[in-house]
Amino acid sequence: MTPITSAVRLTPVVQIASRAPQVASTSSPQALTVRPSTVVSLGQQPTSVEPRTYTAKGTLQAVQGQYVWEQNGLDKLSMYMHSAVQSTSPAARFQGLGAALLEQLAANGGQRISQSGLAVNDGTATEPLLLGMQQARLREHATNSVTFQLTSASGATLSLGLYSSEAGLAVDADVQGGTLTREELKGLAALADSFQSAINGLTREPPQLQLGALVKLDPGLFTGLQMNARLDTASGTQQTFDLHLDEHTRSLKLQGPSGEVKMNLDTQGGTLLGSQAQRQAAVANYLTQFDAAQQRGQGDEQLMALFKDAFSQLNRVDDVSPRPSGHDTAQNKVSRTLLSGLADFDASITQTVQKINPMRPEEADHFDYKVSQSTSRKGNAANLTVQQDQQASLKAAWHKGLNPLVDLMLTRDSKSQNYRYHEVEDASRSTTRLAFANNTLVEASASQEASQQERVRTYQEGVVQTDVTHRTSADQSRDLLNMLEALLDQDRAARRTGAASTLENQLQGLRHLWLLQSAPGQIAP
Repeated sequence: MTPITSAVRLTPVVQIASRAPQVASTSSPQALTVRPSTVVSLGQQPTSVEPRTYTAKGTLQAVQGQYVWEQNGLDKLSMYMHSAVQSTSPAARFQGLGAALLEQLAANGGQRISQSGLAVNDGTATEPLLLGMQQARLREHATNSVTFQLTSASGATLSLGLYSSEAGLAVDADVQGGTLTREELKGLAALADSFQSAINGLTREPPQLQLGALVKLDPGLFTGLQMNARLDTASGTQQTFDLHLDEHTRSLKLQGPSGEVKMNLDTQGGTLLGSQAQRQAAVANYLTQFDAAQQRGQGDEQLMALFKDAFSQLNRVDDVSPRPSGHDTAQNKVSRTLLSGLADFDASITQTVQKINPMRPEEADHFDYKVSQSTSRKGNAANLTVQQDQQASLKAAWHKGLNPLVDLMLTRDSKSQNYRYHEVEDASRSTTRLAFANNTLVEASASQEASQQERVRTYQEGVVQTDVTHRTSADQSRDLLNMLEALLDQDRAARRTGAASTLENQLQGLRHLWLLQSAPGQIAP
């Protein structure tokens, strides 16, 4: 019998630390080759061993040992890409890349930029035509992508994109429809850090909204913005992000494995916007309502945090939004005193439905919250009627184990069926109304209403023990005309003596009488 022998051979490959990889372009088809640092061989001498990698879906990834570069160059952007292309996560690949691309576009006067590192197998041909087709597919079929568009005040449109997949990494940027002015180029460079911050936030686990200066565009430089992202998450699923801003409206949508956040805002040309203090008070009131809804409906804290960040940051746009002519006349100020001072909006947060009880699949865990504000103005300046409606609704359901020390694990075994199933359905609304006749304030009123309902079914070993529904509601209507006239008279008297206006401070302590309140107990008698 021939004896069987085995051996382990470790073959190190010499690597030079802190050295940029070699670059090859389509015009000079040399390629960067990535080799394993150690090869383990059993039984015989290895002739050629290539690294094999498994994808997030568990499939064996094709060997990709070389990168062919679209352009030769050692600029800052290319150096970022040379390092980033060897990473696997979207966060690592896009780290610093968005800012570098925006800065380089601003520095070169808006001239077109296109660069890519295409992963190719050792046996792949490097003909320019074939490589060009592969580079185009890399952008068109990217697994992870971020695109960004800006419309300049001078009429030009800037477009840029970052694209990443197993096939490689690519970026491009271009300006069409005109040429950016010197001031616009400076403004573009100033947005680089905020653009990168937004990318960094979206690629975090869990994601965050870090929009920064992107939502405070100088209207003298830029009149519109569009940002879209499609990114892999740690779970292997994807999240999408869409942001749109222009002179009149703004919208945001974020969708991921845990659910969806949607928001649309309209300032009606700026006619609704109040003072910064007024708007901050309204935002704070809404954030309190959002927290209350999340706690009551057992909503996902992270998804609600994204919802709150989106609401706060999109309303910051109005810190720099232009106001229409005549916006600050005395009568216009009075017509906004009982309003929120915010742009009209509709917003929603919807969690992914989960069916965790195989014995009762109809008992789905979910969280659906909607909130909106709409404002109507009728008549002319002398005979004006303004009405603002705010409303919110919550529908939620969840399972909770009877023993807080034991995790709830529901199966088809009746002995696991020990839990409470909660269902919540809430609604709230507020309406404020002001009216003028012949330039005189003749009406100032407010109404608030809120209702809450919770049904709780208790199961022990799969048998219903109790089924209880709790309901509560409250409503209140107020005539605020005398109160408002008294405050306005005091303010006018103070200003005649040269004293500072105290109207905003006095209104601040009264806004709970007309702003949205989601709980019946918050509606004062």
